[in-house]
Parts: sequence; C-alpha cells; structure tokens
Amino acid sequence: MVSVGTGENPVRAAQTEEAPAPPRRSASTLASPEEPAVPPRPAHAHTFLAGLAHHYVSQQHLPTRKELTVLFVDIADSTATVLHQPPEVALALVQRFMGLVTEIALAHCGDVKDYEGDGALLYFESVPEATQATMAIRNALAHEQPEGQAPLRARLSLNVGSIIVGVIGSALRRSVALIGPSIHIASRLLKHIPPGGIIATEAVVERLRQEAPALAQRFQVWDPCLVLKGVEEECVMAYHIP
Repeated sequence: MVSVGTGENPVRAAQTEEAPAPPRRSASTLASPEEPAVPPRPAHAHTFLAGLAHHYVSQQHLPTRKELTVLFVDIADSTATVLHQPPEVALALVQRFMGLVTEIALAHCGDVKDYEGDGALLYFESVPEATQATMAIRNALAHEQPEGQAPLRARLSLNVGSIIVGVIGSALRRSVALIGPSIHIASRLLKHIPPGGIIATEAVVERLRQEAPALAQRFQVWDPCLVLKGVEEECVMAYHIP
C-alpha cells in the first residue's frame, strides 16, 4: 500500500533527483505483436518507490479524478502451489512472484497499489503500457522457473476507467485509496479466466484500437455478455489474449 507522509522528506527528494523515472514510450513503440522473450527491466534500481499515487498527492489537492488502467494479478491455484508449502517456502514463492510483477510494472511506467495475499493491484496512466506489462508478466512467469522451485502461473485482468484518488486513514496513519467501478469490475473478471489467462474489458480493447492497433489485434472475444457478481444488472463484453 502506498503510504502518504505529512511532510517533505529530504532523502526522498535527493533520491528523486538521482534516479529520474524512465522515459515514457510512445504507443507506436509498444505496438509490436510479439511478446518479449525476456521481461524488460527497470533502467535503474528503485531505492525509494514514490509511486504515481504519491505524485498525485504531492502535486494536487485530493481527492482528484483520474483515468487509470488497473491490472489485477494473482497466483493461480495458490492453495496447491503456495499454501501447502512450509511457511518459509511459501514466502519465498510469493516474494519471487511479487518481485517479478513489481519490476515489470515499474518498467512500463506503472506502480503497485496493493499487495494482498497472493495477488497485487497495479495501475497505469497508459492502456498500451498496462497491456504490455500484462503480457510481459505472463511471459516472464512462463520462462522463469528456478530449479527446485514450483512453477508459477497467474491470472490477469485489465480495465480502464475514471477513478477517484484520495487519502484515507487518520493522522496516525494514512494511505492513498483508489475507488471506482472499473476496479470492482476488473477484480470480478479475474475469476472468469483460467490459469495463465489474460482477460480485459471492451473499454481496454477499444482504447488499444485507437492508440496501439497491433496490441488490440491480440485480443479475441471471450464472452460477449459476461455477468459478474455484484453487477448483475448489466453484462460485460470480455476479451482475452490466447
């Protein structure tokens, strides 16, 4: 969870100057139809993760409304893969998974909102970058299986929409909250895709058709009218990447 301080941190400021964020790539550079064989790595080591949410806090009055792309990712079949392991082994597996997910998110100009159990919520300002990160995570897990450790597979779900960025908590402890229907829908979508699958809403695919057509072509219709728990009054057109 991204914590929000109440005062200026000189160490934070110094690290921000020494480690500028990697330059944002254009949609044209993201439009390759091939998934990378090796996940992209951050251009530098992040000794302090300021995060997109912290930038919003420091630059604007909150709450504020932002259009963000959210990506839910969790370990598939976690009960068999993780929970039946000794605690030390389970922790090592989750740490390997979360470390890989975090590095790929940062490499695509995204950030981690929450780690929870065997999953994470990531968020991005760019739909193409979020999509590239999603494919890179799946591909990295398929290629990165250290000897003697159990293979890991993930479920991944994408959505884009208007989100309220605000601060919750008290004077003793505060954190940034992301609130919006698109987050709820992305979370519900996750359970409708098999292990190793990537599922996305029509809103994501439509945006890709405008900004990165080659990426949009990777998606196929998964369900033209998927009914999700909690939003039964309407169905969601869902797409997936085979």
